[in-house]
Amino acid sequence: MAANLVLGADGYLARHLVNNLVADGESIQCFYRRPGQAIPGLACNAFDINDAEALRQVDWNVSRVFVMAGVTGTIASFTNYAEFVRVNETGLLNVLDAISRSKHRPKVIFPSTRLVYKGGQFPASESAPKEAKTVYAVNKLACEGILEAYQNLFEIPFAIYRIGVPYGNTVSNDYSYGTVGAFLKQAGENARISLYGDGSMRRTFTHVQDVCQQIISSSADQRSDNEIFNLMGEDFSLKEIAELIAAKYRAKLDFIAWPELDLRIESGSTVFDSLKFESTFDYRLQHSVQDWLLAL
Repeated sequence: MAANLVLGADGYLARHLVNNLVADGESIQCFYRRPGQAIPGLACNAFDINDAEALRQVDWNVSRVFVMAGVTGTIASFTNYAEFVRVNETGLLNVLDAISRSKHRPKVIFPSTRLVYKGGQFPASESAPKEAKTVYAVNKLACEGILEAYQNLFEIPFAIYRIGVPYGNTVSNDYSYGTVGAFLKQAGENARISLYGDGSMRRTFTHVQDVCQQIISSSADQRSDNEIFNLMGEDFSLKEIAELIAAKYRAKLDFIAWPELDLRIESGSTVFDSLKFESTFDYRLQHSVQDWLLAL
C-alpha cells in the first residue's frame, strides 16, 4: 500500500513535492494528466480528475491524498472560466465524492493561494479579510469551503496551505512560472525588468523546497487536521526582488504604467502572517532568496 497518493503529479509544485516525498523515504502513487509526463521510477497512472467513475476505482487506502491537479491563471480564468470551474472545483468534488463512497478516510492535502486575501498594509493571518478578484481565486476559496463541508458530513480530514510566491526549480532549468520566473526571463533575454507602478507591493516569497517540506512535515502531524495555514517565507517588495535579480544579471529596471485590466484584479500587498504555522510546528526555512540567486 502506498502511503501517499499525488493527484496532478506532473505540475511544477507537484513534481517537487513528489521528489521530496521520495527523498524522505515515503511510498507514493502518482496520477498525472498530460501524456509523456510520467515520473521515472515511480508508479504513475494517467487520469482525468473529472472522470468521476475512474476516481471511484482508485484505492483510497492511503494516509494522505495530495490534490495538486488544477489550472492556474488570473486573466485566463475569465476567458476560460468553464475549464477553471470544471477542473478546480468539480474536480475536487469528484475526488471527495469518491473518497466518501469508500471505506477509507485519507487526509486530503490542498494547496491554496495568497490571492484569496484582501491586500493590506499589514501581514495577513489566516482569518484576515478575503477578496477574490479572479475566477481562480474564487475557485480556491470555494475549494476551501468544499473541504470543510465534506469533513463535516463525511469526516474526511484535510489540511489547507496558502502559498505566497514560490520560486526556484530543482527538477529542471525552467523558470517560466510566476513572478520570479518572469523577472529572470526578462533579465536574461533583454537585460531589462519591467515593473508595473512603483513596485512597492509586497509578497511572501518561499523557495519551492521550503514550500514542499513545510507541507510534507506538517501534514503528517495530527495538529494540522482540518486546519488552514499560511506558509512561512520571506517578505520582499516586487521592486526589491527585481533589484536583486537585476544586480545578478546587470539588468535595468523599467517602471511602466499599470494596464487597466491588470490593475483591476491586482490584490495589492499580500504578505503572510505565518505565526500559526510557526507556533504549531518546529520548522526553519532552509533557503533564502539571496543565497538562491548567488547559486544560480
